Amino acid sequence: MKKNVFKSLTLVLTIALSGIVLTGCGGETTGSKDVQDAISAAESGIPVVESPVFGTLPSLLEQKLEAGTILGKKFREMKTEDMDEAVKNKQLRDEAEDELKAYYDEKIGAASDALEGKNVKVEFDNSKISAASVKLAVMDKTKGYFNFVFDVTPAQPVNKEVEFKWLFMDAEGNELESGSDYIVPGNKLNCEYMVTAGQDFIKKFDHLYLKY
Repeated sequence: MKKNVFKSLTLVLTIALSGIVLTGCGGETTGSKDVQDAISAAESGIPVVESPVFGTLPSLLEQKLEAGTILGKKFREMKTEDMDEAVKNKQLRDEAEDELKAYYDEKIGAASDALEGKNVKVEFDNSKISAASVKLAVMDKTKGYFNFVFDVTPAQPVNKEVEFKWLFMDAEGNELESGSDYIVPGNKLNCEYMVTAGQDFIKKFDHLYLKY
């Protein structure tokens, strides 16, 4: 009798432990799979568009932001019963966010490196400016931070303070955004100003119009 009871208890314990393992596997909501799911959802929802100046970079930055939002929501929806579980979930979240960051840092970094030194098309009033060029210089490649490097020759030397402006234009000649600074150019204007590839209008940005 005792032998049968022992066998029964062993069987019940085995079934119970199997149930715990199965439940744990079936209910798992964190880890690399969630990172891949977030990436897939972001890339499906935000297709890569080749922008005139910054190539695929604006789309990749947008995908990274969307994937991070999806992943963050996944973790916020997780139920935490006690402090130990909260600590474990925090660690899982940190690991998942690091994995997501590493994935996009590699793609965004490569896209940024390909833009180093690229010439940006420029237009200007020939009565004010005789020659001009603008190049891209990478400042932070994983964040999409660049400098516009200006090399501008005024048609006539300018020895007083003026407002130098650069207008972001689309391919149809519509103004998208602008930047400016008050300077005394002299015979040449050599300066750098920051631009961020993650700004909304950048996908349509085609060329600069320079004026003062």
